[in-house]
Amino acid sequence: MYHILVEGGCAGKCCGGSDITCVTADWRMDRVYRACYCDEGCLRTKDCCYDYPTECPGKDVWDQDRSGGWVGSGQSPGPGFITTMDLFGKGRRQHDITPLDPGFCMEYKMESLTPHCRVEKRPHAHWMQYLREGYVVCVACRPPAMRNHSGSCQGDGQESDSEELLHWQAVGNSRCRGTWKKVQRTAHCSCPHVHSFLFI
Repeated sequence: MYHILVEGGCAGKCCGGSDITCVTADWRMDRVYRACYCDEGCLRTKDCCYDYPTECPGKDVWDQDRSGGWVGSGQSPGPGFITTMDLFGKGRRQHDITPLDPGFCMEYKMESLTPHCRVEKRPHAHWMQYLREGYVVCVACRPPAMRNHSGSCQGDGQESDSEELLHWQAVGNSRCRGTWKKVQRTAHCSCPHVHSFLFI
């Protein structure tokens, strides 16, 4: 049996060569949640964990998956990481953020989420209980999460169409995650405070 690492992602887990035991369970670069790898071989097999490019050295060229099938080159960003407005900017309310603030807002319709969000009781993660399927939520993309050159945040799905399922993960509880679909990009967020979040 392969050794599945307890924590997801590649932080501190990079392996050289092709090592099938260098595996964990997390989002892959192709936006699928399943076994993903942190070895150099994942570059060829397109099954690297989403954070491999930032945590481990390597190139973003793939040509064959671990089962022998050929795949295209290139990579997709991992999930969008979100947190509550209250943990950023000293609790500044969303309606206090003006269109002049740098950044923008993305609106999404929640499609699915894990049950771990609703049972969260810790004070710093209580906001996760407000995540619900079918609701429209607002997520602000502002510095420092906004990438300077691209004008976007990881996983915001700006280039996707409205039918593409995108992935998100709550900061503070790696088991609270799910999917959403892009509704629109706006200058500033107009959702209720409990449904307004930030990209990290």
